[in-house]
Amino acid sequence: MTKLGMREIARRAGVAPITVSRALSRPEQVSEALRTRIMAVVAEAGFIPDRVAGSMRSSGRIIGTVVPPLINSGIAEQVKGMADACAANGYQLLLMQGEFSPAAEDQAITALLGWRPAGLVIQAFVQSRQARERIARAGVPVVEISEIRGRRPIDRVVGVSNYRAAHAMTMHLARRGYRRIGFVSTPVHGNDRLRQRRVGYRAAIRDLGPDYPAGLEVEVPITPQGGAEALSILARRDPALDVIFCSSDTLAIGAVQECHRRNWAVPGRMAVAGYGDLDLAAQIYPALTTVRVDREAMGRVAIEALIHGRREMVDVGFEIVQRESA
Repeated sequence: MTKLGMREIARRAGVAPITVSRALSRPEQVSEALRTRIMAVVAEAGFIPDRVAGSMRSSGRIIGTVVPPLINSGIAEQVKGMADACAANGYQLLLMQGEFSPAAEDQAITALLGWRPAGLVIQAFVQSRQARERIARAGVPVVEISEIRGRRPIDRVVGVSNYRAAHAMTMHLARRGYRRIGFVSTPVHGNDRLRQRRVGYRAAIRDLGPDYPAGLEVEVPITPQGGAEALSILARRDPALDVIFCSSDTLAIGAVQECHRRNWAVPGRMAVAGYGDLDLAAQIYPALTTVRVDREAMGRVAIEALIHGRREMVDVGFEIVQRESA
């Protein structure tokens, strides 16, 4: 099969080559009728645009983002919101994987800046001093998807108050009659969101008064096995423990499974709450009480803030979802 170029696609569609280029790279600049005609020819010919050859010309239509190495359904929803908003506005989303460490973050951001993107979306506050300096020198607008309390953002911030969400869930559990409320987190070092969830939990325990013991906390890896281990550790530490609040649904699901292995009724012997409202949260038995954050909206709003130059802080809010596990 003969490989067709841009000019032949244009000839078959009865348009200029520049119109084909715009339809492929900046669809918002081409009428719907023309775009439909061009894309029909593209599909029929099996044409694949040469992104390498065109990368320097199209790099201004790229938005880069750094995502954590563990892509759960919450992060996937966030990326979907970003990708949808990019597509709707004629941009391409370029993903780089990064760790919650300054060195890895600097490496990922440096790689993204090499594409000369129109903007960056970072999944937390930028920790690396070197990365912050690189971004400043590049003059690239940035949206940090993060905790809206505490540190000042480089440019814009879209997120939720993890402090208020964790405080609200802890108070919710207390109102439901639980008195010994444990808290399970993954390591908070370098992660402002997890840190604020722990701070919010501690503040709620203080607000509840001396009848609610403090110190029922543990850090474990963000795996279901970590949640199971956390349940074992806290139950040994306080045999009267009646509920654990996990900083992620992944941990909470592991804790629920550990209760099943022990033949502990949930919530009769032990109640469990999570954070994130992953897809599986409503499907496990019993269905998980959790904190819901609209991750897809968070990703969409972050891209729109970049494209339209919005500089205000955006709080997408949260919701306590009461189900059967607590």
